[in-house]
Amino acid sequence: MQKQRLLGIELCRGLSTYAVILVHSGDETWGLPIDTSAIVFRQYFYFAVPFFLATAFYFMSSRRNSNPRAFWHSRVARILVPYIVWSGLFLASRITVFKLANKPDRLQELLQDPLAIVFFGGASYQLYFLPLLLAGTTLVLLIPLLDILRLGQAGLLFLSGLAIGLYHYLEASGNAFQLGQNVAFQSLMNLWSIDLNQHPWLRLILVEAAWMIKCLPYFLVALSLRQVLKNPAVFFNKAAVFGGASAFLLVAVWGKLLLPAALQEILLAYILLLLGISLSGYLKTGISARFAVSIGACSFGIYLIHPFAINVVRPLTGKLLPEITAAISIPSMLVISLGSFLLSWIAVVYLTRHKVAAKYLFGM
Repeated sequence: MQKQRLLGIELCRGLSTYAVILVHSGDETWGLPIDTSAIVFRQYFYFAVPFFLATAFYFMSSRRNSNPRAFWHSRVARILVPYIVWSGLFLASRITVFKLANKPDRLQELLQDPLAIVFFGGASYQLYFLPLLLAGTTLVLLIPLLDILRLGQAGLLFLSGLAIGLYHYLEASGNAFQLGQNVAFQSLMNLWSIDLNQHPWLRLILVEAAWMIKCLPYFLVALSLRQVLKNPAVFFNKAAVFGGASAFLLVAVWGKLLLPAALQEILLAYILLLLGISLSGYLKTGISARFAVSIGACSFGIYLIHPFAINVVRPLTGKLLPEITAAISIPSMLVISLGSFLLSWIAVVYLTRHKVAAKYLFGM
């Protein structure tokens, strides 16, 4: 029997990709005045990367009996190859820009940390997600052990709770991976007076450990959800759509006040995943289904290419709408993010028509 394609998840992938672009469409590093309302508004879109993790582990967890060799080959083709290619593209473009702009200090800053460029996505800020996901993928090696233990639903939920607690402690203690500095367990190292820049292998191991701790609750919750949700079609109804949308908004708006940050993050990710499943019942044919298919297929590429698009749209918007872009505000973020999203989408649609580009740029 052919499996029901969950186009609602594809639609949510597109929404999450747009959320990433909006977050990157104005921050303090731009050197512009920033409205307090824009800072608050931006925080409501931090659900994107958690959703990508939840979706990845939800589909990954179904591969209990898959061919290990084929599975890892697909992971290399889907994650590692695009990571290497895009790291090279962003690194080359930034070196060229800094040289043409005569900014040797920026060039030196870029090249002074080769470990980050190679292993942590240091060539561009969004690339860290790929080695993070690759590190988390190694958790599938635990599946045979969990099958042997036969923990059942209660056991998986208990382990999920422990993993969420561990992840919360990692974040609250200041030991999580720090994007930009590209280090992990910094608080612990400071306590022991260890300079991670002097110990590159230790730095690499600690970052990989932090990433696996971050991914562990997503992995365990996905396994638990797979046990419960044998037939996704039970969510194909209006009550599930309304309930999922309402729960997502409530947790997004009020969760920060009532819940630990790690729990809110994971709840938002899996509520949106379930909402995507429920929407799939209404995206079967017609324009809406074709839209979901296109945006879902292009979302990974849009995520990877969007910094180039922002660098095109931002100065263009500055010339056309200088009154909006004089400061970072909600209108400026919306204009730049929407233009960058559409430009990225068009570019990815064009590039995916070429087999070589689709294979090496987007792992297709």
